[in-house]
Amino acid sequence: MNLTCLHFCTSEAWGGLELYASTLMVELNNAGCSVVGVCRKKSKVESFLHSHNIETISLPSYSPASLKSVRFLQSLIQQRDVNVLHVHYHKDVWLASLAVRKDPVRKLFLSIYMGVPRKNDLLHRFIYHRVDGVFTSSQELNSRLPDLYPIPASKVHFLPYGRYVDHYARDESKRAIVRALYGVQPEEVLVGTMVRIDPGKGAMDFARSFSYIEKSLQSNIKYVIVGEPTRKAHTKPNESPFELHCEAYLQELEGYIAAEQFGEKILLAGFQDDVIGYLSAMDVFVFPSRDELYSLVVLDAMCMGLPVVAAQAGGNLQQIENGKNGLLYEVADSKDLAEKISQYVRSLELRKRHGKVARAFVEKTHDMRKTIDRLMEYYSGTN
Repeated sequence: MNLTCLHFCTSEAWGGLELYASTLMVELNNAGCSVVGVCRKKSKVESFLHSHNIETISLPSYSPASLKSVRFLQSLIQQRDVNVLHVHYHKDVWLASLAVRKDPVRKLFLSIYMGVPRKNDLLHRFIYHRVDGVFTSSQELNSRLPDLYPIPASKVHFLPYGRYVDHYARDESKRAIVRALYGVQPEEVLVGTMVRIDPGKGAMDFARSFSYIEKSLQSNIKYVIVGEPTRKAHTKPNESPFELHCEAYLQELEGYIAAEQFGEKILLAGFQDDVIGYLSAMDVFVFPSRDELYSLVVLDAMCMGLPVVAAQAGGNLQQIENGKNGLLYEVADSKDLAEKISQYVRSLELRKRHGKVARAFVEKTHDMRKTIDRLMEYYSGTN
């Protein structure tokens, strides 16, 4: 069955949500679904889709109730004979829902990638009444969603994130280049994380844990933090592109590292596009986020065969089986985090064993082919 699908992601940011949504569009297009991406002009989403030969369309207005954009979408849907509308960025559900409000033929789906507040008021009931299905990667969220959103349980579906595990392999050349760039010696254990520099993501918890590592081990360890503060949606000329509280958090992090004289031990790498290269450089991966719904970067680290130390909260409990494919520590407890990291520093065998099980977990539960097949079944009405 040939399907034409309109995918919405008008976010101006570029993080895990935007990258995964864009990747999903590419994979669906490769699977035979004709995908058109609705995104903002000159956004990173647009450039990513164009680089993969996916057609994109921008809207006249991104106001949630723009009649001009609703009419534009209705005309587009008719012209292209669109079968499915799939929203990835939550604000886009308004325009998509209004566009097919009186259209019983087209299907409208929404993917939720992070925790959500309660939205059960009359206006949200009007908008979400037209949604045919909601996808999340979290069984725990799915159980709560009918109480949070005006959506019956029958429309809430579990759809695991997809990954092509074969695309992930340690690149020894990149490992050597990245480690040399930061002065990491071959015999040193590089413990790293990839998170936004945001208070809820726990980068400071990770940094503080270094002081709790035994002195006898500290000489053989370096930390690397890959990430930048959360970006603003709009900036004025010469204005910082980052949200103020996140920029302040980065300054606090830099101040702590300087005050403790950890500058040669805790490395701030900023944002990096080369995920494979930086994960290749690491020996242990830490995910200190205090309440993540379900982490894509943890899956990436597991794909790379890295053991993961994660905060004992949120989706980490679904991804990490403590003592099997990683280790869990008490949320925001830097001392406990240091103890868990130390276990891996002391034992190469433990790192290898947990890393192997971690990769097998992704192969079994997050195969991109299965995710695409299930999506196509929902689109075509066979699921």
